[in-house]
Amino acid sequence: MYITDHTFIAHIRKRDKREQSVFEHNDNVAALAFALGLPYGIGGLSMFTGRHHDDGKNTLNYYDYIMAAVAGEAVVRGSVIHSTHGAVFANSLASPNNLHSKLTSEMVRTAIMSHHGLRDCISTDGKLSFTESAKRISDSYCDVERIIIKHHGNQSITDSFLKATADAKAIHTKIEEFQSLGNCYGSSHFYLAMYERLLTSILIDADRTDTAYFEDAVEMPTIQTLDERKAMWRNYLHHCESEIMKLQIEKESSMLDSYRAEISKACAEFDGGESGVFRLVVPCGAGKTLSALRYALQTAERYGKKHIFYIAPFNSILEQNADEIIKFIGDAEAVLKHHSNVVFDSDDGEDEKKYKLLTENWAQSPIVATSAVQLLNTLFAGKTSNVRRLQALGNSVIILDEIQALPIKVLKLFNAAMNFLAYFCGTSMVLCSATQPLLDKLNDYQILSPKGIINDEEKYNIAFKRVEIVDNVNENGLSVGEAADFISSKANEVNSILAIVNTKPVARKIYELIQSKVGDTNEFRLFHLSTNMCPTHRSVVLSEMRKCLKSKDNLQKVICISTTLIEAGVDVSFEHVVRSLTGLDSIVQAAGRCNRNQETDCGAVSVVYIRDEDVSRLGYMQSAQEATREILFNIHTYPERYAGGVLAKTAMDEFYAKYYRPLQKKEMAFPLQDDPEHTIIDLLTTNPSGSNRNGNPKSVLMKQAFKEAGDAFSVIEDIGKRDAIVEYNDDALQHIEKLMKARSLSEKQKELRYLQRYTVQLSDYSTQKIAEGVRFEESVGVFILSHLYYHDDVGVSHYPKTLII
Repeated sequence: MYITDHTFIAHIRKRDKREQSVFEHNDNVAALAFALGLPYGIGGLSMFTGRHHDDGKNTLNYYDYIMAAVAGEAVVRGSVIHSTHGAVFANSLASPNNLHSKLTSEMVRTAIMSHHGLRDCISTDGKLSFTESAKRISDSYCDVERIIIKHHGNQSITDSFLKATADAKAIHTKIEEFQSLGNCYGSSHFYLAMYERLLTSILIDADRTDTAYFEDAVEMPTIQTLDERKAMWRNYLHHCESEIMKLQIEKESSMLDSYRAEISKACAEFDGGESGVFRLVVPCGAGKTLSALRYALQTAERYGKKHIFYIAPFNSILEQNADEIIKFIGDAEAVLKHHSNVVFDSDDGEDEKKYKLLTENWAQSPIVATSAVQLLNTLFAGKTSNVRRLQALGNSVIILDEIQALPIKVLKLFNAAMNFLAYFCGTSMVLCSATQPLLDKLNDYQILSPKGIINDEEKYNIAFKRVEIVDNVNENGLSVGEAADFISSKANEVNSILAIVNTKPVARKIYELIQSKVGDTNEFRLFHLSTNMCPTHRSVVLSEMRKCLKSKDNLQKVICISTTLIEAGVDVSFEHVVRSLTGLDSIVQAAGRCNRNQETDCGAVSVVYIRDEDVSRLGYMQSAQEATREILFNIHTYPERYAGGVLAKTAMDEFYAKYYRPLQKKEMAFPLQDDPEHTIIDLLTTNPSGSNRNGNPKSVLMKQAFKEAGDAFSVIEDIGKRDAIVEYNDDALQHIEKLMKARSLSEKQKELRYLQRYTVQLSDYSTQKIAEGVRFEESVGVFILSHLYYHDDVGVSHYPKTLII
């Protein structure tokens, strides 16, 4: 039986059973995709991809499937293939002897097949995903092809494919132009892979957007014009400048104010052009966030940028600086905070629904404050929800704060992605850090050489110098007990001291040793911070500690023993800091917690080596320690080379060169866990494993294993770890109970999001030691940690409170 064209259905609205035909949906998606793709120079390619993405719904099988679903019958989502027919149709249009025609068909078919989940071009076991998929629809394809041709007409199809081919040719040309800049920026295959991900992102966003607006029966929002965008940024810029004037009048004057004003003014006046990679290097306390915002607002207004993104490595920094951005632009609605700890106070669900819509594609918010994890997932992770957001990053300004905090394994992927956004997508990148890593000096996959926003960086390093780095490292090192004695002796000499160590066990042991020395005396106030404490617990401790540090009435000396979580972006100030041996970049970051408020003429940061500290599981910590040892030795031996000592730019550049040198071959390209000889960069370029196992790899231009790369990508290593909700207080217990009683998925998600503030991560070892103290609630899929195994001072404990001595 043949069903006429108009009866093929893409969607049926739940509310009123209104039908949307396949061609109506495809045309809507094509129009949306064209608008999204045009600024990237791929409007024709995006339109063709959108117009044919759901061609596979023109089948009797899909018609029966959707009608059964509407009738309430049990159907299996995804059981009817519909994302392959359009791919096969695009492939049929390619001229085998025309490079750009062939490239067009491969790009289109890969995007169409991936719009419900990434697909490989060639899998690592050598299979051609397209060929395998095409075989599965061979019985229905001819009917679908006839319907497509009847609806669109051969001439229209040819014309639209030629426009798509023109875009593919332009992509090829632009990548060749970029490659002519030098062979140090990575493989052309990688940049083609980024274009493919962008095309897929555009298709996913257009598809999801049309589906959502059809289901909600609302009109599409109008897209801001260039003039409207410029006017919006102008308003925010004026408000920012007014707030700065007010701040200068209201705040207490400081001898450093003139330097802060110079840095801020330089950022506001800097014009690096419409796009590029830029570097903002200023010392801690120099007003980096506000200065970067002034640059971003000026650039957005000058060039009509779509968005400003503020990216932070940790949620604590993100929240703090997002609030500062809101204050200076004067519009909370304009700033989307997108991270895992967002919680909604209202019970009606409207705030949460709005947040979900805004975070789906980042397109509706002028300013997005999000985490480095979210950004990297958008660029490389496998979920379509991550891929979808990529289309929003073009023609924007991206402020990347504390850039030194990026994991080693992602550096080459990150560099190449930043190059793609800057060179191909018209985006301005600002790399912010007091300790800039040498990302433009790697052996390959270098970042485009960043232009400095501040001319005389060393001038401000000297002006803001408020600490001395003291090398107390000796070859044999200190035992944990000796380290505790060292910290105690320094504590007697000052009013406040912070000790930062590399591991949680050492932090706890030192805390307990000092606690046993201090006892119940009122001379000292002792604090402990680590990720063995849930976020709420850490916030409580930080709040109390800040009060003690700032209070003029406080007569107690403050001692804090912490892991590295306090190192970057946490606004606390101690007279003296002790730092366990680590990378020189981390030592300088630790120095940022010393004498911030000029408590003394010059603070001190003592660097010590704790031989009992096992850092073997901390990635490349041992390499960082060895590089730091070399720099410290060189400073002692050739002090004339390092004006400014450890804090000198020469020292930091030399550290990065030594630290990075042995890690550049594989470690920075994201080695695969199950195949450490290969990397994610391999998967996103020539895919040597898959190509070697395929009998005829030259039959395809694109060999990338997109699905396998996406599945392998993870910023945070969580193998052998599990999240557990702590019975921390009455509030935690109440919400655990609400979670257990939740009936709907949305209720469970709401409670789980709320309970993140009471969540810690447990290793396999800790879970085994705690045993019955941690239980798994199967009905909601979470672990619960008993309050008996959570200590008021140090958090997670392997022994119940009654047994702690």
